[in-house]
Amino acid sequence: MNLTFEGFLKGYCRELSGQQSLSFRKLVEQATTDAPRVAEALFLLALAQGKAEYVLGLSEGSWMERDYRDVLSLYGQAGSMASLCAKSELPNRYANVWRAYRAVKEKPAADRRVNALMRKKTLEALEESGVTRYGLCRALRLNKGNVYAYLAGDDSKVSRKTARRIMEYAEERGAQEGAGRRCVWRGKIDRGFD
Repeated sequence: MNLTFEGFLKGYCRELSGQQSLSFRKLVEQATTDAPRVAEALFLLALAQGKAEYVLGLSEGSWMERDYRDVLSLYGQAGSMASLCAKSELPNRYANVWRAYRAVKEKPAADRRVNALMRKKTLEALEESGVTRYGLCRALRLNKGNVYAYLAGDDSKVSRKTARRIMEYAEERGAQEGAGRRCVWRGKIDRGFD
């Protein structure tokens, strides 16, 4: 996924404002009345599109004007959006928008790291339980090629949710196998090892 900050801001403004339009006039109106949370994302979008002065004019006399002027000044010093968002002087509400973007952008890598950890536990549980990879695929109705590739080390082949299902199934089967062995052993003790 190649998500740009501007692309993220467009979607984020739509989500926070509750409207599909990206008209700056409508977004400023929403920010001053019904959806004040869109104010920060709106101004960062305006900066990204070179429309900051226009949005500043639309916000004249509102509670957002002072913040917008301060952020515009910081942007002038920083020179780029990434540098602006890295500045410690940037108000926290604006920095939170950047953090939200980074979280969305880095989610696939985070999912792969978590999948790798779950894969290790899954392989251990499969070995304990004696369940075959084929049996696992049939029981969970999963694509055999993707599951085999995942278990061989390609953590991008399954989603985090699917990796969790695989791990939980393998652990559950391992627990059932372990309980079954204990019962057989206990029975042999009770019968005196016939």
